[in-house]
Amino acid sequence: MTQPLYILSACSISPQHSYDAERFLDPIVTSDDGKLRVTDADYSKYISPVAIRRMSRMLKIGITAGMKSLETAGVKTPDAIIIGTARGSVTDMELFLKDMINMKEEALTPTGFIQSTYNSVNGWLAMMTKSTCYNQTYVHRGFSLELCLFDAQLMLAETSDKKYILAGGFDELTDEYVTIRNRIGYYKDDSPNSLSLLSHSDTPGSLAGEGAHFFTLSNDPANATCAIYEVRMLLKPTSEDVQSAIAELLVQHGLKNEDIDVLMCGMNGDSRSQFLVDPVLAACHENTSITTFKQFCGEYDTASGFGLWLVNYLFREKRIPEEIIYKQGKSAQVRNVLLFNVTILGNVTLMLIRSV
Repeated sequence: MTQPLYILSACSISPQHSYDAERFLDPIVTSDDGKLRVTDADYSKYISPVAIRRMSRMLKIGITAGMKSLETAGVKTPDAIIIGTARGSVTDMELFLKDMINMKEEALTPTGFIQSTYNSVNGWLAMMTKSTCYNQTYVHRGFSLELCLFDAQLMLAETSDKKYILAGGFDELTDEYVTIRNRIGYYKDDSPNSLSLLSHSDTPGSLAGEGAHFFTLSNDPANATCAIYEVRMLLKPTSEDVQSAIAELLVQHGLKNEDIDVLMCGMNGDSRSQFLVDPVLAACHENTSITTFKQFCGEYDTASGFGLWLVNYLFREKRIPEEIIYKQGKSAQVRNVLLFNVTILGNVTLMLIRSV
């Protein structure tokens, strides 16, 4: 990346109490059934009673997270809305498909179809903020959120004028989706308690999750919490590919291993991808604290959004909660953070986030 993405605000609606960041891990929300579902927020603050009755759960979650991010940043109308999702509103899609079967494709109501489209959250946010500018949705599985950030970087690099972009990602969990994905080994057969997910990295599969995570980004560092300097996506990499990409990223930004204060690791407890994780953890300098996040949010295609929200939380609070520490490092500061995420399909994404 040549243009830093300055994060002015972030909002996450996840299984934890991240919407009210003051209560983030108080208490920790856990699960024993292999599924971590979103802890609901007060959606009525941003959505009218008339509209909220017609909305699916994922629409309410996505809209509320986006609107709160903008409100926290003091931005009424963003210059662009860029969102990533791998599945869109799965509940609405399932209802529409069931109606097609039950009603034999006759006299179908279009509401379910309209709300199930991938860009429905974008559309609602555009209407509510009166935004008529650039509006884009990326649907690229585990790279969906990263492509949003990459697109935002390209857009902000084109101008010297101060711009604000609302970017984020969301994905929804349903019982039917879990059943289908279990057929190809996405999730563990014997579901451990969510907090012990990473201690079961010797068995295949992960923990199902969901959430919505939005960020107000700018090319102006004023009032920013931190900045994203680099986003990289590696398709089906080898272990050597990952280590080379990290080394190249650090050199490009004039950093050494010991300069990384925190490694935010998105390992997911799947034995099939652990070969990508172990060498990275072993190569960490003693200064670096290793932290993890998927035991709190589960695994899904845009789970890296929760990891990025958590990185922003570390910069804002200037401390690392003990609950997320996998290995304590010697560095007492949070200046340079490497977000390293592994998806359920064995792809890898890297983000370098630095203090402003």
